[in-house]
Amino acid sequence: MPATEEAVAERPIKEAVSRRKQASRTPDSDATTINKQVFLQKFVENALLQVKEGNLDEYHKLVKVFAYTRHSTNAESAIKYTADVSPWIQALSANVSSLGITYRDLVTTVFGSDWVTTSNSRFVRSYTTLVLQIVSAHPEWVPQAMTSLARWFTYGGHHKDAESQRVHDNIHVLVQEIHRAIPTCGPSLVAALAESWPFRAIKANVQVVYVRNVLRCLEYAGGVRREVLQMVLNHVLQIDVEIQVELDDLESDEESEPEDTGVFEFEDEDQSDADAKEDHDQSGAKGDESEESGSDSDSESESDSDADSVASDLGRARYNAKKTVAKLDALMSTLLTWLERHCQVDEQTGEMSESTSRLFLLFLDLFDTVILPTFKSRYTQFVIFYLCAQNSEYSDVFLGTMVGNLGEPMRSAHDRMSSVTKVSAAAYLGSFVARAKFLTPSVVRSVVGVLVQWANTYMDWFEEQDVQKQARTYAQALGAGAPQADIERHVVFFAVSQAILYMFCFRWRDLAESQSGGPIVETELDSVCWCTELEGLQRVVFSRLNPLHACAPAVAQQFASVASQTNFMFCYAVLQQNRRNNVYAGDATQSPDLALRNKLDSFFPFDPMALPVSRQFIDGIYMEWQDVGDEPEDHREGRDIPEDEANVVEQIVAMSISPVPPLSALPGQTF
Repeated sequence: MPATEEAVAERPIKEAVSRRKQASRTPDSDATTINKQVFLQKFVENALLQVKEGNLDEYHKLVKVFAYTRHSTNAESAIKYTADVSPWIQALSANVSSLGITYRDLVTTVFGSDWVTTSNSRFVRSYTTLVLQIVSAHPEWVPQAMTSLARWFTYGGHHKDAESQRVHDNIHVLVQEIHRAIPTCGPSLVAALAESWPFRAIKANVQVVYVRNVLRCLEYAGGVRREVLQMVLNHVLQIDVEIQVELDDLESDEESEPEDTGVFEFEDEDQSDADAKEDHDQSGAKGDESEESGSDSDSESESDSDADSVASDLGRARYNAKKTVAKLDALMSTLLTWLERHCQVDEQTGEMSESTSRLFLLFLDLFDTVILPTFKSRYTQFVIFYLCAQNSEYSDVFLGTMVGNLGEPMRSAHDRMSSVTKVSAAAYLGSFVARAKFLTPSVVRSVVGVLVQWANTYMDWFEEQDVQKQARTYAQALGAGAPQADIERHVVFFAVSQAILYMFCFRWRDLAESQSGGPIVETELDSVCWCTELEGLQRVVFSRLNPLHACAPAVAQQFASVASQTNFMFCYAVLQQNRRNNVYAGDATQSPDLALRNKLDSFFPFDPMALPVSRQFIDGIYMEWQDVGDEPEDHREGRDIPEDEANVVEQIVAMSISPVPPLSALPGQTF
C-alpha cells in the first residue's frame, strides 16, 4: 500500500484518538455544572442533617455563605458575592422543606442579608424566589421575613438616587408576592411596619421616605388599610402635639427669662481697698463694704452667665421647634399628596368614585377615634378638612357626625365622662363652618340652626331644674354673672354657645340677606334681614348661664363687635358686667375647673395653616377673616375700656385666629 494511502487510512483513527484525549483533558462544562450543583445540594442536605446530630461545623459554613453586609464591602465584593452565592441559592431552594424552626440562624441570615442592594437583577430575582419559597413552605417565618423587609423602607432617606428607588421596588415586589401567596400575612406586615417605624427624632427625610413606602404597601395590601393609616395619623399627630408642647415650653421660658435691668450700682473694689488703707480706724466697716462689693460683683457675673445660658437654651429650643415644624410639614404634605392621588372622580357619573368615598369614611372613623379626643392638635385635622372639600356629601357626613357626638342636650349635664369629646366636637363644628370656604350658605344656616336649637333645649332643661324660677329680665341678666363653678357643669353648653358665636363672626354674611332677598350691601346694614335659624340666639346670649362669661374672651369680644356693627344685637353691657364680676370675684377665678375654661379659650381646630408646603393644599378651600368695617365712633363713646382688655389681644394671638390689632381699635378688634 502506498504511503499516501496509509496516511489517509490512519487519519480517522488519529482524529478519534485526538477527540478522546481532548475530552479527557476538558470535561463538558454542562456536566461539570450539574455535578457542582448536585454536590452543593448534597452539602446543604448533609449540613442540615448534621445539625440534628449535634455537628454544627458544616452548618456554620453554610450560614456564613449567605452573610453579606453592604456597608462593609465594596462594589467588587458585591459582584463576587452574587457570583459565589448564586449556586448556593439553588442548592438551598432544593432543601426548603427542611428549613424549620431548628435552623433559625440560617433563615435569619438569609432574610437579614443585604442582598437587595446588588445591581444584578437576575440574582435579585433568584433571591426573591428563595425567600418566597421559605415563607410559603413555612408560614411561621412570615413575621421574621416582614420585619427584615420593612427595615429597607428607610433606605435612601439621606440621599435620593436611582439605587434607593430600585431597592424599594424590589422590596415591594417581594412583599406583594408574599401577600399574594399568604393572604393572612396582613397582621405580620402591620406589626413589622410598626416595629420598623423611625423614631420621631429621626431626620425628616428618613421619615418621609418611610411613610411613602408604608402608604405604597396599601396598593396591594388593602386589607390592612385601616391599621396602616391609623399608624400614619398617630405618628403625625404625635409630632403635631410635640410641637405645641415645645412652643408652650418656649413661651414659658421666655416669660421667665431674667432681665438685665441695670438698676444696681456696685462700689469699685480697688477704691474700697484704698479707702480702707487710708482710714485704719474704719477698716472694719470699709473691709465689710469691700467684701460685700466683691460678693455683689460675683453675683453680677453669675447673673450674666445665667442670662447667657438661658438665651442659649432659648435659641436651641427655637431651632429645635423649627426643625420639628419642618418635619411635620413634610409628613403632612406627603399624606395630602397621597390623598390627592387617591381622590378620583368617576368618569361615567362625574362624581367621586366609590373607592374615594370608602377612603373618606375610613378617615372619618379614624378622625373620630384618634384626632377628636386629642387636645393641642394643630394641623393633623386638616386631613379631614381637605377630604370634606372634595364632595359636598362628605361635608354633610362630617358635620352630622360632629352633631351626633354632642348628643342630647339633657344628657350633657350628667354624662361627665364624655364631656371632653363633646367639647371637642363643638369646637370642630364651629371652626369647620367658620373656615370651610366650600360650604354653601344653606349648610351654614342649617348647622347654626341645629346648634341654636340645641342650646335652647338645654336652657329649657336648665330652667326646669331651677327650683326658684324667676322672671328673666334684661336687667337681671346683666346683674347675674354666671358663677365660675358652673363652667364645669355646663361646659358642653358653653362650648356649643362659643361655636355659634364663632361661626357668626365669620359667616354672618351667609346668615343675612337684604330686604329684597338679594345679597347684602355692607354699607347698608340697617336693612339686613336675618335668617330664621338665628331665632333663639338672643335668648342664649342673655340667659342666666351667661355664655359670654365662659367663652374665650377674644370670641366674646369679637362677637359683640360684629353683632353691634351688623345691628344684630348689642351685648357690650354684658361684657362690662362680666369684667366687674371678675374683679369682685378676686381669687375665685382660680377654681378647679380652670382647665376647662382654658380649653375653651385656646382650642380652635382649624386656625390658619402655617405649614408652608402643606398649606398649598388648603389655601384654595380656606376662608380667611373678612372685616366688617371700622366700628362707628358712637359705639365706642361712653364705654369704659379697662386696662386688662389688652389681654384680649394676647388671647387672639395665642389662638392664631387673627392679625394683631392695635390697642386703639379696642374693643372692636378683629380676628
